[in-house]
Amino acid sequence: MGADRRQRIRRAFVGAASGPAVALLLTSCSGYYPVAVDSAEQMTGMWSDFSGATVEFEDDGTFVAEGFDTKDIVGWGCSGFAGRQHGTWTPSGTYGEVTFDGVDCEDMQLAFYGSPSSFVACFTRDVTSGGCTHEFSREDG
Repeated sequence: MGADRRQRIRRAFVGAASGPAVALLLTSCSGYYPVAVDSAEQMTGMWSDFSGATVEFEDDGTFVAEGFDTKDIVGWGCSGFAGRQHGTWTPSGTYGEVTFDGVDCEDMQLAFYGSPSSFVACFTRDVTSGGCTHEFSREDG
């Protein structure tokens, strides 16, 4: 067997072995796995992000948010946030539909990431790329 052929076989073997390892490393570093949320019970309660903004999700499909007026929580051109914001939400698998009362913010959704027992929610207009800047976690208590 020629040296050139052995080198090609070795490169093919290393490439085949390293491909899945690189994919596993990238996946484990990102830490974001879509989570299905199909009931209001999974979301009901107070949620907050690192900046101090809060969202209280009610089991009737409504929410009350505070702190969205001073932070770029949902961004991307949404305007009209008041100090206390109301709206509706509907769980729909790995994302939820969101409507803000009196705010110009179309096509906003909630994306859910993490594990079924401990996940975060974030407001986004692009659930496929996970365009989230503020992650909301459930407050204990």
